[in-house]
Amino acid sequence: MDDFERYGDYNEVEESPKKSIVGIILKAIIFALCAVVIGVIAFRLIIFNYYPEEMTGIYFTEELTDHYNKTDGNIEALTQELLNSRNYGYDDSKDGNFFAKSMIYVPETQELQVTLRYNTSLARSVGEKYGVELDPDSKDNFEFRLVAMRASDTVTDGEELGRPIDATLVAEEYDSLFMYRYIKLVFDGVDLALGTPDAVDWLRLEISLNGVTMEEPYMILIYYNTKSFPLIPYEPSSKERP
Repeated sequence: MDDFERYGDYNEVEESPKKSIVGIILKAIIFALCAVVIGVIAFRLIIFNYYPEEMTGIYFTEELTDHYNKTDGNIEALTQELLNSRNYGYDDSKDGNFFAKSMIYVPETQELQVTLRYNTSLARSVGEKYGVELDPDSKDNFEFRLVAMRASDTVTDGEELGRPIDATLVAEEYDSLFMYRYIKLVFDGVDLALGTPDAVDWLRLEISLNGVTMEEPYMILIYYNTKSFPLIPYEPSSKERP
């Protein structure tokens, strides 16, 4: 009987390393899967918040370059953080078709700049909603206009909220990274009338699809005249020179 008991103990000792190896392998697989999931989430967060530096910096048009040279670089540009409010930075809190960043305004030249970003998945949603094929890499997909509400405006029932600004789109720059597409827009002739009774209370960017009849355009609030979110000086980096 003692021999059998010792034999049973010997078998148990032999099985322990095998169980231990299987456990180590399972733990390694679980750890690897967790690392992959965390890596994917971190990657998406980084890409989601990323904008190419050259797309968010100030864009020097010919007029702004002249102003820069005349003032020895003191162009007195202003900016306002677009994501300080839940109403800022995107066209729709659920779908998020378009996001906006880096609004820059130069009162002296009346130039306003803003950077848009959209996902290539926009092509799918446009196809489902309007039945048209959208090439996310085309530079002819959209039309843009600025609509403003001024402090001096009176709005009656049934009247469209806000009025288009007679501004000219003088520059469009495009870039891409993975699934995202970026558009730098520069408008001329944007008079916010800062500090006057006719000052712009808010300003939105409207985005329409070329050749498509839309119920309403995509709309993003890109400027809000309030003490809570004031315009602040924009300091160009050493790379931002004409």
